Amino acid sequence: MICTNCFNADYQTSTTELTVTVNGEPHLLRNLACETCPACGEVTFTHEQSLEIDKQRVALEFGLKPLLTPEQLKMVRRVLNMKLDEICDLLQIGRNSYGRWERGEVAITPSMNLLVHNFIEKFPDAKVNLIPAERSAAIKKVNSSLLEQYLSFGEYIREVISTTRLLPDLVCFSLEIDPATLTRIENNDFAPEQISPDVTARIVQFFGLTLDNLRRLLNATLSVVTMKNSTTVVHARSTSYDAKGEAAQASSVNKVLEKLAQKRGETAQQKQVSDDYLARVQAALEKSL
Repeated sequence: MICTNCFNADYQTSTTELTVTVNGEPHLLRNLACETCPACGEVTFTHEQSLEIDKQRVALEFGLKPLLTPEQLKMVRRVLNMKLDEICDLLQIGRNSYGRWERGEVAITPSMNLLVHNFIEKFPDAKVNLIPAERSAAIKKVNSSLLEQYLSFGEYIREVISTTRLLPDLVCFSLEIDPATLTRIENNDFAPEQISPDVTARIVQFFGLTLDNLRRLLNATLSVVTMKNSTTVVHARSTSYDAKGEAAQASSVNKVLEKLAQKRGETAQQKQVSDDYLARVQAALEKSL
């Protein structure tokens, strides 16, 4: 077949390399059969050669999709607020099959795994909560603006979770803490060095922070905690709260003090988180790598 580019020679079968994009990442396919013009170097593919490229790309996509765990499959429904029947109807799969995957009785098959992955990718909230690369990208985007502000450690964590629409349960699972502890960290109820260095290290990793970011956030928290310890808050309406009321009160007080700390800014800051504590966080980070 004559070259359609220069019309000076016939194509000859050879091999080439081609970069394809799978899940947003480039991948190099090597030793691909192709037709090359010896005169001008034009490269083209026959129908059969193109099909082979598609096969390799699909095979690569299958291989790059990690099998969803029972916890992730449950979280898909939770993020999307779907009942078992609803998600099975949308995916056109058996209710018993999905239920067995969720219970961990059998592993999801590769073909069904790809189907559910493709389903997840249609919903931004699901992607952020279930796909680590999407979560990291979303957090990185939020960090670009949040870390330029004067924020406490708790306020920063609260804002990232809210803005990226992360499920608190997922955050707790990743940080290996319970929901009550996460709430207390968000409300700056802990002085920075009262938080285990191991937990702080996991927070640094999960949210993509540097130690300089961490130092600044913790120093701002020290200002909030100092004001909190020296302030008496009187609520005139009631002197008794249930657990929900106490949580709302703690959150309200914390937000007021955060605003005061922001107005004072870094120049009024006196206390600093210790280098020893940051060194222990650094050691915990290095240990986890």
